[in-house]
This record gives sequence, structure tokens and C-alpha cells, in this order.
Amino acid sequence: MSKVKRSQLTLEELIQWQAEIADVATLGISAISVHAAPDRWEYMGIASTGEKVYLNLDSIQLEPRRAGYFFTYQIGNDRPVAFTNCDGQFQVADRNGIYGGFMKPQSEAIRKMLGRACTYRAR
Repeated sequence: MSKVKRSQLTLEELIQWQAEIADVATLGISAISVHAAPDRWEYMGIASTGEKVYLNLDSIQLEPRRAGYFFTYQIGNDRPVAFTNCDGQFQVADRNGIYGGFMKPQSEAIRKMLGRACTYRAR
């Protein structure tokens, strides 16, 4: 907005000016939250698809009702949420949060990821 004396602002300009101030304030708050501690990702290896696999250590959550763990991992550019009951199988949630059937790992990287999720102790 150009430098204009307040007495020369129209009502529409005043509303726009207030909106711009609110946007700047929101950006400042967002910038503060971005600097929170980053998630800790641990490299697990290469999947059978040839993609790198990482486990988000900070996402691992015990699910006592189902006797297992929820966690987030990265395979290639995808970051699915998954569940394992630590029997060597896992299931993955789709974009709607619906879990598919249990699958057996097709690579050592996924087996390692499941073992790590089941034995990880949060700091």
C-alpha cells in the first residue's frame, strides 16, 4: 500500500490495510511454529521398488487397544501412515485414513522399519 495519510483512506482502503496487517501478523506466527523441533527421520534402506525408505521416529505411537504401533514413514515422495502389531506384517492408511489389509514386507528396508517401530523407545 502506498504511503497515504490516514485521513485520506477510504473505508475500503482501511479494510484492506487492516487485512494486510492481519496477514503479516499471521505470517509471523506461522514462522515461529515452523521453527519447532523438526521430526527425526531414520534411514532404513532401499525398498523393493528401488526407493529410499525412512522412518519418522517422532511419529511412533503405541496403540494399547490393538497391541501395536502407528507410525509414519517415507518411501520415495510418499509419506503414508501405517500400523503394525509387531508380527512382521503392517497395514497402510489411504488418503481417507482407511487401512488396507495386512501386508508382508517385500524388502529388508521395510522389515527393518517394522522392527525399529516395535522396539523404539521415545526420548
